[in-house]
Amino acid sequence: MPYEDNDTPNRSPKRHDEEATRPVSNRGLAIFFAMLITALVLGYLFLNKLVDMSQEEDCALGHRYNCGAIVAPGR
Repeated sequence: MPYEDNDTPNRSPKRHDEEATRPVSNRGLAIFFAMLITALVLGYLFLNKLVDMSQEEDCALGHRYNCGAIVAPGR
């Protein structure tokens, strides 16, 4: 069965067709990566806080004194 002019299989898609079938927009990707970076930074800060609390608890359970954070005197 011969192909008609508009049914050729080797026809390259037009530029607007590629953008129309794109699964995720650039704005969506930017928002996703911004949220991912924010979650990673907040997770890192939260983990550091938990480590500090754990060290203070270990010190207190060891019946030691001066378990608080050591503050260097200003000059």
